[in-house]
Amino acid sequence: MFPDWLTAGLTFPDGGLVEHLTTATELVPDEVRHDSGQAAELADCIADGYYHFWMDALHYIGHWADEVGRDDELPTEFWTRVVQAASAMEFPQFVPYCLGKAQGFPRQDPGDLMAAFSTLPSVVEVPGGLRELCLEAADHLREDDPAAARMLDAVDLGALSAHLRDGAYDRLGEALSELFSDAFDDLFQLVTAPEFPAEQAKHAWAVIGPNPFRVVLGDGMFPTTEAEPWWRAR
Repeated sequence: MFPDWLTAGLTFPDGGLVEHLTTATELVPDEVRHDSGQAAELADCIADGYYHFWMDALHYIGHWADEVGRDDELPTEFWTRVVQAASAMEFPQFVPYCLGKAQGFPRQDPGDLMAAFSTLPSVVEVPGGLRELCLEAADHLREDDPAAARMLDAVDLGALSAHLRDGAYDRLGEALSELFSDAFDDLFQLVTAPEFPAEQAKHAWAVIGPNPFRVVLGDGMFPTTEAEPWWRAR
């Protein structure tokens, strides 16, 4: 279950896992597949029947297209097919990002993310430990520049994101990223919960959008695949 604003108006095609993966693959233009650098990886996954990594390669292509401004070359059905495949293999972590892209939500970057992170307690109820991390992030921004304090008080995500991109993140990125790393698991759970309010979707998408997931092999004698956010999986 995910918030209604992520699924509203979308149609989810019927079919089995292989059909979803095959159709999603066919919906990727040849130029996008080649330019993303994933053509060989995708072909290998298909040939070997590695469904988890096949889905992961498709997700990577989608994220790459988002990053370089070519996501309009991927149709809505591409994203909903990846959603269906991820759900079938019990990888719910991949679903929010793909749903957001299916909705046509815009690319998000660290400025958007940290603006949302630092203002979240101003717009929704945030549990104690997570709230403290959000407020600490806001304190860093306030201490760095009085102008940021006014943006925080006004909960002006656009202005605060631009302020971060205009140099504040260069100065504060390490401290903010450390706080965010500690907060991520609880933060992601909060913004993807079914009850997260639709009127605060901009805050949620600013958290989800810069945080696609990857499939990785876990530890152990017989490692299994698991999902990790991109920046932890690298």
